[in-house]
Amino acid sequence: MLEKMIRMQTAKQEKQLERWQKEHDAANPFPDDVSLTENVEYISDGKTYHRMDIYTQKGNTKHMPVLVNLHGGGLLLGKKEVNRLYCADMCRRGFTVFCVEYPLVPDNDIFSILRDITAAVNFVDEIASEYGGDPSRLYMCGDSAGAYLCVYLSAIQNNNDIAAAAGISPIIPQIRALGLISGMFYTCRNDKIGMFLPKMIYGKGWKNTPFYKYTDPDDPSVASSLPPCFLVTANGDFLRQYSRDFANALEKCGVTHVLLDIDGNEKLPHAFAAMLPEKAESQRANAVMAAFLLEI
Repeated sequence: MLEKMIRMQTAKQEKQLERWQKEHDAANPFPDDVSLTENVEYISDGKTYHRMDIYTQKGNTKHMPVLVNLHGGGLLLGKKEVNRLYCADMCRRGFTVFCVEYPLVPDNDIFSILRDITAAVNFVDEIASEYGGDPSRLYMCGDSAGAYLCVYLSAIQNNNDIAAAAGISPIIPQIRALGLISGMFYTCRNDKIGMFLPKMIYGKGWKNTPFYKYTDPDDPSVASSLPPCFLVTANGDFLRQYSRDFANALEKCGVTHVLLDIDGNEKLPHAFAAMLPEKAESQRANAVMAAFLLEI
């Protein structure tokens, strides 16, 4: 019954998201100095969620750092096209950007999602140079659930115990740093996310699995396994406290990080820097994020 209700609500939200995106894209034209290559398959099975979009600077002759972007949506909805203007913005700031589509719950658990994204990043490693990218300088960024995925992909890469518990082989190219926008870092708290998500993403009996101890990203095994992190949140972000709490966990573990917590009079929506890159506050956040990543 719960799954049926969630599917119905998700379908409604998907329609709302599609309407919003159409209106937003119409009001904010795609930049002329960015080239977009759409729907490149990273797993050749014909499934739409095994595709990526690639953003490159027109006329660029240098090999640029690579930025892999993961969209948000609570692991239940969302699509790569929602982040197209954000990806174009980050491309203009000095990256070849690969925006990855991935499967969603409840049709897939978190481990199959992480495996597919791992395949995507390994594929980026193979083709990046064809698009003017340098995979030896690879970064990842994501908003909301995309930030959560970035965290665990990095933890799996740097901690063999976490990789074994998840049953996932680590990403091949080294992830140098993370950009985390309005991160949905916590999936098991006693709140409106933790009330329904854990069984859907980790599977039945999840508390009795080897991965259970790692479902809290504050656990030092997870947090201390991360590369440098840049976190963004703001007044108005309904997951603002998540970013504050996770920044504290990184601080305790001695992980290099910056928390940009915008506290202006105007309330900014969740994942504003990715979904509304045209706003002045988003431009500031994305500029500082790009500078942070490029220094690593």
